[in-house]
Amino acid sequence: MHREVVLALAKWMFVLWVGLPGVLAAQDLPGTVAAVIDFQQLERDALAAKNIRAQVETYRLQYAAIISQEEEQLRQQEQELKRQRAILSPEAFAQHRREFEDNVASLQRQVQNRTRRLERSIETALATVNKVLGPIIKDLSAEFGFTLVLDKRQVRYVDDRFDITPIVLQRLDERLPQVTVPPPEGE
Repeated sequence: MHREVVLALAKWMFVLWVGLPGVLAAQDLPGTVAAVIDFQQLERDALAAKNIRAQVETYRLQYAAIISQEEEQLRQQEQELKRQRAILSPEAFAQHRREFEDNVASLQRQVQNRTRRLERSIETALATVNKVLGPIIKDLSAEFGFTLVLDKRQVRYVDDRFDITPIVLQRLDERLPQVTVPPPEGE
């Protein structure tokens, strides 16, 4: 029986030795106070986001007009190639066909390059928004005392009292009502 008491005492000492430092350290940490932001709503409703979308649409329409003209030229080139098929020697036709295919491939590369450049411009504009958004969230954290911010999409349920989206949206609109989307490089 004496041995059982010693073993039980040893187990408790081990538990205290392993667990006590963690418990003591946890006492120094403040409690977690969470807040939730609906980032999709910010992307949809913020003045800066609307402004970015409008500018991007302008660039896309410009690109579409340019590409449409170039596609029309390719259609005409293809029709001319079809008309000349009976007239040209097989070698000459093959040469013209390769030139046409090279032009098609070139247009495809141009479209891809323009798309990449536009995406980089969008990323630059969004980075501007995020630079303003970070301090807003930090200020609200100090103001309301929350220590954790979650994206509403990642939370299954949240009480509306923890949703700070409206005040974040208001402050973002005040501080950054518009953002200039830089012209895509090479334009």
